[in-house]
Amino acid sequence: MNDTSGAPLAIDSDLYPALIQCFFIIGVGYVAGQLNLLTNTHSTGLSRYISNFALPAVVFKNLVDVQFERVSWEFIASVFIAKAFVFVLTAILSGIGERPINFASMGLYAIMASQSNDFALMLPIIDAVYKQSHPDYGRYIYLIAPISLVILNPIALLLIEIQKRLDDQKKHSKISLWHRCQLIRKVFNNISRNPIVICTLLGVIFNRIFHQHLPNILEHILTPIAQSFSSTALFYLGLTMAGKLRRLHTRLVITVFIISMIKLIMFPLVLREAIFLLVKPTNGTLNNTIDYSNFGFLYGTAPTAPSVIFYVPESNAALRAIASTGLIISTLLAGPIMVVSAKMINLRTLDIKLKQSYESTLVKTSYDVSIISLLCTIIVLIGFCLRRHLLKTSPIHKYTFIFAGLQMIHAIWTISVQYITLPISIKASIIVDLGK
Repeated sequence: MNDTSGAPLAIDSDLYPALIQCFFIIGVGYVAGQLNLLTNTHSTGLSRYISNFALPAVVFKNLVDVQFERVSWEFIASVFIAKAFVFVLTAILSGIGERPINFASMGLYAIMASQSNDFALMLPIIDAVYKQSHPDYGRYIYLIAPISLVILNPIALLLIEIQKRLDDQKKHSKISLWHRCQLIRKVFNNISRNPIVICTLLGVIFNRIFHQHLPNILEHILTPIAQSFSSTALFYLGLTMAGKLRRLHTRLVITVFIISMIKLIMFPLVLREAIFLLVKPTNGTLNNTIDYSNFGFLYGTAPTAPSVIFYVPESNAALRAIASTGLIISTLLAGPIMVVSAKMINLRTLDIKLKQSYESTLVKTSYDVSIISLLCTIIVLIGFCLRRHLLKTSPIHKYTFIFAGLQMIHAIWTISVQYITLPISIKASIIVDLGK
């Protein structure tokens, strides 16, 4: 591992610009949608360009250059097991919690809990965090993505189509065996025609043909298309958020919040444990296993992918509302979780003999998070003040108002501690004790 005595400063100079860039472009897309600068036709065209051209170019270009002999297949297997576990668990909980059983809800919730925003949001963050210590970690994203696209999502799509056929059966007398066969054929047809799946297979094939190096002519053709992906995908993500915040209600928010917690909290923990079970130590030490487990945890904190909304039939307005709202809440919650996770992972690169480095990083991270927390709580409290009647009519809004106020006090206290002249060890102790 490279020398990283200046790692805290290095990761700050890479991580924060990457996060600011991502969320700024998302914000621009949101504003464009709110001002109706782009119509639904424009949005559809942008979506098709991203999914049919830009993303497949990114996947193909990077898979051709991957050195498969250096890939940890135990890590890939761990990701598959964790995704499958969360997928099945979410589907079962959805079936238990919703009566009558709705297979479409089971399929959608399972996708939302297992499919991450791998390329648009997580890839720049991983490159920023591991640029110095493990620059090859970013390539795993291109190997992980097909797990959802090829294996798990088709199962969810099958559940959604089954519910659609059941709804049709209520209108008609009976669904024939031919229609059931057509359903299975449709699912496999969608998989075989997916540009990302096709480019994944072609990338693996041409990796052998080109000996893990893309020819210059293809490099010059694909590079501009691949480079356009990140900004357009983030812009589209913001665009899809526009107009969705007005449709929130209590049941919708609770459902989406639970799914987001499964995605952002449970999935990273499950993935981390799966890696510890499968990835074996090398040279008699756990360093390699711990590095992969930390990488897996950071990957797990990625929010839900924007593509989930395309799995829901346009006729199902309720599920489309849940998908779009889940996209917003998951993305907003993921920001601070990714920052804290990246900072904690960065502690692995510090010299363990320098305790002050750890304490300094802890204090600085708490300060950064508290500033974000303070700004967010002020916005929330202003919103409540403008709609005071909600505090009188809704207990949920009343308790949320109290929690937001307490969080603002906590943030102000943490920020204030930074400006008190105290030894760094005492500051760290105060922050940790307050967190307890």
